[in-house]
Formats: sequence, structure tokens, C-alpha cells
Amino acid sequence: MQYSAEETIGIINQWDETTKSHFHRLVSVNLTISIRVMMENDDLSAEQKLSEINLLNEFHHRLLSWWRNGEGEWQSAEKLFGLLQFYAEKMLKRGALEFPVASAFETVQGLRAQSN
Repeated sequence: MQYSAEETIGIINQWDETTKSHFHRLVSVNLTISIRVMMENDDLSAEQKLSEINLLNEFHHRLLSWWRNGEGEWQSAEKLFGLLQFYAEKMLKRGALEFPVASAFETVQGLRAQSN
């Protein structure tokens, strides 16, 4: 099912802490896979690969750093999407950044639907 950015943000903002933690873990795993796929991309030069992988790594670092505020509360999903858009606009292969988040979201939504 397709969701708009606003619908996705609204849904994530309603998730409980356990669901958000699971989503975050899935995004992390998916970003690791994206880096591996990027390394195998023969259309990019070594310099381009390094640049793209650096952006993926920085996105992941910021995601980890900014996901929670100082009190340990989950940040809003708007912050995630702002971060995603900022890095996607810098990347040659935008899917390497967008797909991990979208895939994690769909997986969590599917698991939630099964448990209801």
C-alpha cells in the first residue's frame, strides 16, 4: 500500500516505543545492505562510491544521534523525513537512502496488521 509522507509521519508518530525501536533496527539493517549494494555498483567510480557511502553512513549516524531527544523520548517522524530528504537530495542513488526507510516502514506495518 502506498502512503503519502504525511500519512507515514502520522502513523509513525502513533507507534509505541517497542514498534519504533523495531522500525529503527530495520532501517539500520537496510542501510547496511544499501552500502553493500553501493559497493557492487559498477556504474559509479571509486570516488563516487566513497562519497555515496559516506552520505549513507552520515545519515545513519545522524539518525542514531537525533532519534531520541535529551530525555530519551522519541523524536517526531517529521524529523526523520526532514533528515531523509536532506540526505537524499545530496545522493546520486537516492534509493539507497529512501528504500531502507520505506522497506522498514512497510515491514512494520505488515507485522502490525498480522498481530491485529
